[in-house]
Amino acid sequence: MMKYMSPITVLIFSFISTLSQAQTLTVDYTWKRKHQCSTSSPELKVDGIPANTVELSITMIDHDMRSFNHGGGFVKNEAGFPSSYVLPEGALKSYKGPCPPNFASLGHDYEFIVVAKDKSNKELTKGSKKKTFSAKEVKE
Repeated sequence: MMKYMSPITVLIFSFISTLSQAQTLTVDYTWKRKHQCSTSSPELKVDGIPANTVELSITMIDHDMRSFNHGGGFVKNEAGFPSSYVLPEGALKSYKGPCPPNFASLGHDYEFIVVAKDKSNKELTKGSKKKTFSAKEVKE
């Protein structure tokens, strides 16, 4: 025998189902030695951009020195973005690159956070990627 579900229960299950299907951006980049203490941001690859996205807002944080402002920037496209987009190297204009004092040994962990926004500046989704910037990790 099938049990009756109230409209509120159906609404709650629907909401939970929608949340579990929420899209998350995939972010990737490659550190290069030339990015050390540079104002030229690395190339950023972003996948999973939802329809109706007209702005990608990007920030970088240093997990080992959170008080340092590395800046970031944004890229706008009023016509909308494709589901995959590559921000070219140097695209972020208010950016300060990684410059850890312990680059030769451990380095610091940096994270790029990308937020997709619609025309009303509403956040549609976001994603991030964290990587270490050190002499051991940077290959070129």
